[in-house]
Amino acid sequence: MSEYHYIFARPGFPRERLVQDISTACAVELRPTDDEFVDYAGNLGYAAVEVEFTHEYEGDRGMPFERYDSLVTIRDFDTNLERQEATARHIFENLATLGRYDLLLVRDLQESLASSTAGSDPV
Repeated sequence: MSEYHYIFARPGFPRERLVQDISTACAVELRPTDDEFVDYAGNLGYAAVEVEFTHEYEGDRGMPFERYDSLVTIRDFDTNLERQEATARHIFENLATLGRYDLLLVRDLQESLASSTAGSDPV
């Protein structure tokens, strides 16, 4: 079973701004997809960054997923979990620095790694 890192974001609109901010945060242009669940995706060469404007996750383990509009998935092609987490943290920190979003960084929907609220520093 694969383990991914996720960044939940609120607000997930305007969508164009969110996509541009995520593109800047991971230094790759995100493009629209034809995938049923993924709205935009980018290839970092060693990992995929995928954006969903909606999700159906509900709160679990004290993490209020339903409060967040959008979801960013980071998955390393070689299943290098250390590199995947470093990439996810880098993207999370770049988004948090903008101060526009409430963010939640989690590992495999099981463990909260960091959070940030709009206008504050990441925790």
